[in-house]
Amino acid sequence: MELFTALQTRFTGAADLTTRELLVAGLPCSLCFLDGLVSGSEIGELVIRPLEQLHCQLPPEALLAHILRGGVETAVALRCKDADDAEAKLLAGFCLLIVPEAGAAAFETKTGEKRGPSEPEVESTTRGPKDAFTETARTNTSLLRRHLRTARLRLWETTVGRESQTGVSLLWLDGLTDPETVRRMQNRLSSIRTEDLLTPAAVEHVLPGKRRTAFPLLQYTERTDKFAAGLLAGRVGLFVDGLPVGYLAPVNLGYLLEAAEDKDTDFLSARFLKLLRLVALACALLLPALYVAMAAFHQEMLPTPLLEAIIESKQKVPFPTVLEILGLLAAFELLQEAGLSAPKAVSQPVSIIGGLVVGTAAVEANLISPAALILVAASGICGFALPGKSFADAIRLCRFALTVCAALAGLWGLSFGLLALLVHLSGLDSFDRAYLAPFSELKKENK
Repeated sequence: MELFTALQTRFTGAADLTTRELLVAGLPCSLCFLDGLVSGSEIGELVIRPLEQLHCQLPPEALLAHILRGGVETAVALRCKDADDAEAKLLAGFCLLIVPEAGAAAFETKTGEKRGPSEPEVESTTRGPKDAFTETARTNTSLLRRHLRTARLRLWETTVGRESQTGVSLLWLDGLTDPETVRRMQNRLSSIRTEDLLTPAAVEHVLPGKRRTAFPLLQYTERTDKFAAGLLAGRVGLFVDGLPVGYLAPVNLGYLLEAAEDKDTDFLSARFLKLLRLVALACALLLPALYVAMAAFHQEMLPTPLLEAIIESKQKVPFPTVLEILGLLAAFELLQEAGLSAPKAVSQPVSIIGGLVVGTAAVEANLISPAALILVAASGICGFALPGKSFADAIRLCRFALTVCAALAGLWGLSFGLLALLVHLSGLDSFDRAYLAPFSELKKENK
């Protein structure tokens, strides 16, 4: 019973570890499982009842082999190699039958308590599929199989995290995906040394390697059809057990500007919407910086009626243009975070009160100018038009930086900031693929 003692030592103080002594074919054995991870009814019907009906007199080793060959009625019956394997099986929802002097057999009796597929909450659609990923990786693979009914779909599984032992599934289509990309992903997953991989931030920071950028190097989606389309495009997919999203790599600017609705509309409408997103990207990034540069350094470049309107609106405002714009940008970010952090019942009133009531009162009190308020609000709305929260968050940070550059040197500072941003994006790659694709299709050579 060395294995049984080892398991009890490892799970010391774990109140959910349940054990039961059984007499199997005249041999005393131990049954153990973690309550809550297994189905008690399945253990009783599929494991305990068949074991109690065994009356053959066999040595321990032969008895264990007989049980694994068909002594129980579960679909999956595996032999545990050692104590580490037995611990992993317990944590995965298996129940263990420990036979003295022979080892242990693991039977899959996972509980059925899990969240079923629901509609996408972030990437909602009017005409596309309504099934979104869940927190269970095996449920996600089954959803994907419904969209990709092909034997070319490959699935590679491993565990990551010394303490969390998080299950990770790597998916690709044989013949469509570059084998080198798959190999690099597998090597990266095998070499990860971290305590846990339970949050999206952990996945997005650890998997791409050294990350010195705010821009996402992995694309995530909660829609099964978008994930399947990514695999059909020759990309590699990733499921992390416990996260209701799927990750796709490599990623570039072209993929980040694609929305969920593009596949559900006709070609001309999709291209028009993508053009609108490019315009929204430019406005979200440049509007505050351009206003600061024009109002503070290059008033001669503004049309005379517009310049007169700006001067008239700022006559009673006590703050310079730079502080006014930066303060509004900071207030916009705080309002957005308050709406995300507040309970759903009060998030909408918080947004209305903060944006409409406080903004109108600030203009009437001559604390901010109407032109600055409208400009920052337009920039924020354009940022919401960008698909993907990670990409939009990076644009928000760059908007602050470009506004500061414009405040220091006008259009010269803004041009320098844009050039630095372009150089930064040009130096990024996602698994050796250019980040600025489709504008740049360069691929780094492996050394």
